[in-house]
Amino acid sequence: MSYQVVHSTFGRYRIRIPQLAHDSDFASKLKTLVESLAFVTEVRINAQASSLIVHYQDDICSTMALEKFVSCIQAVDCIEIPFTESLPGEDLKPEVNQWKDLGFPLLSLSLALLAAPLELPPLILVLAIAGAATPWFNRAADSLLNQRQPNIDLLDSAWMTMQAVQGQFIAPSLKTALVEIRRTLRGNTTQTREELSLNLLNELDQYVWVELDGEEQHIHISNLQEGDRIIIKSGEMILVDGIIVYGYGLIDSQNLTGSSTPVVCSQGQDIYASSILLEGCLCVLVKRIGLNTRAGLAALVTELAPVHDTKIGALQAEFVRNAILPTLALGGTIYLMTGNIGAAISPYQFDFGSGIPISLSTTVLQALIYAVQHGVYIRSGGVLEALAQIDAIVFDIDVLALDSPETMETIAILQGQNIDIYLVSDAPESIAVEIATQLGIHPHQVCAEVPLTQKINLIRGLQHQGKTVAFVGDEEDEAVRLAHAHVSISFAKTSEIPHTTTDVVILEDDLRGVTHAIAIAKRAMETIYENTATIVIPNLFMQIGGGILLGVNPVYNVIVNNGTAFVAEFLNGSRPLFETNFLPPLRSSSQKISRENLEEYNSSNGKALKQAELAKRLGVSSQSLTNKRLKPEFHIWTQARDPEGIAWDFDPVAKRYRHSLA
Repeated sequence: MSYQVVHSTFGRYRIRIPQLAHDSDFASKLKTLVESLAFVTEVRINAQASSLIVHYQDDICSTMALEKFVSCIQAVDCIEIPFTESLPGEDLKPEVNQWKDLGFPLLSLSLALLAAPLELPPLILVLAIAGAATPWFNRAADSLLNQRQPNIDLLDSAWMTMQAVQGQFIAPSLKTALVEIRRTLRGNTTQTREELSLNLLNELDQYVWVELDGEEQHIHISNLQEGDRIIIKSGEMILVDGIIVYGYGLIDSQNLTGSSTPVVCSQGQDIYASSILLEGCLCVLVKRIGLNTRAGLAALVTELAPVHDTKIGALQAEFVRNAILPTLALGGTIYLMTGNIGAAISPYQFDFGSGIPISLSTTVLQALIYAVQHGVYIRSGGVLEALAQIDAIVFDIDVLALDSPETMETIAILQGQNIDIYLVSDAPESIAVEIATQLGIHPHQVCAEVPLTQKINLIRGLQHQGKTVAFVGDEEDEAVRLAHAHVSISFAKTSEIPHTTTDVVILEDDLRGVTHAIAIAKRAMETIYENTATIVIPNLFMQIGGGILLGVNPVYNVIVNNGTAFVAEFLNGSRPLFETNFLPPLRSSSQKISRENLEEYNSSNGKALKQAELAKRLGVSSQSLTNKRLKPEFHIWTQARDPEGIAWDFDPVAKRYRHSLA
């Protein structure tokens, strides 16, 4: 996405984005996305000037603020969040309140409980309940008048009205109080989570000590580049994702992993931003900074909360809309048959409008955050849902490290889950079939020496068979963009995470990231189904058995209704989805190859590479090699980026790059 910072001042940015001039939908989505940032105070779009003007709190670091705005610009086209009220996804966003909104509901409940001993007039109770239920009435009226369709608030409004008409004041007042308490707790939880995320980003926006030409310099982290070396001392927070060049320390990574057990680390190991060095001193080779670190991506996911684009949520919202009028009709039929108004309105409390929205937002968001904290960036809830349904995966052979045990393990796990594996390659068919045989894949599931269009046809053919297909390839592979697989997966080859090109980005060079992503998705969907059952089943028994057949007091109805929703949202939905050791850590490219293996590799593959050849292999520009090839940490920097974990040295005499023996 093309953009340019035109002007910036304290607490304000003006950014020119050409697409704003001709794409009103893009402008609307971008405005909504930027407004969702907690520290933003005002957002304006000037379409004629193709400009986005953002005012933000003046205590926020300008560099961090700009990173957030740029991330929003890049995320508009890839994160499928419904932005307009007419979109079905809006029905999936749970209502949130603040503590001040509890005034009328708690007052009405207090009056209802004291009505008998104080002999309060019914009119006072009716007015109090009406005041507490005003938000329901307003939403129901707005939906009918402006959207020309009934919503779930219409059923709630009818239920509370009829209960009050019958002189049942405790049940409707208790309902308003409990629902508003849940919404307030939800709002506070969301606010706390966003504040923690923002605080973390502020902590990552600091000055660091950098080792340059044998000297330590104090520079702002925004001036760091991949390959720089920073010095971290005891008691300091680690602000980058990187590799330990030298040193020894004790690290607390609870902010990232949730584990409270400190970890001993030393040369060659990976460390991640937001961790704290409790003891020791480390020199760290920088891999990623800012929003591209695991902690930064987790904070970005927390604030964007791309959780409302799932098919199951859309289907549930559609079911709710289509079931409202039949439910009203059912209540009328029961009244005509029995003359019992209590039994007639009991179906109005069927909680089919709460199960999915309540469990989906908390569960999906937690799964997305957990995934990125453990090396897998999943773009949205819709992608997470698709991952759980994958039954066919097409691999580009180029991403398979055949000498890696993780590759064999991944293929075996996937086949054990009855997922069909296909290989596509530009290599000769004999080579591709040989590789497939080594991996235990049937030769008939190999597509070699074929043009891009045939690879695309393979994916489309699998889709026509009713399969949910994932494509695993390079982030720049055209097939990722053109084949329209349900899920596209790539590996992060640079320090910049590709937010807009693929659905899932594996942050390390470990194919097990694919199985990790699928495992996380399946666990998340299982929790969503558990939450839905927790809400729906007790409510069905209460409404049908208790309300319609037995005439149970509606107070019990309200308690079951809200109690099950509370359990699903705040207990089951927010509990840790995964144990600390649920997934093994991904193998990083920083893991060293032994000297013996490297010498053996050199003897059989000792051809020196030209600069252009090595640049292509490492996925960097030729200029990057020129800038770094004479630095002492060059072999570590190349090893971190090499697809096989090989370190390289520069031969200034031959002007070639050879495998390092250091």
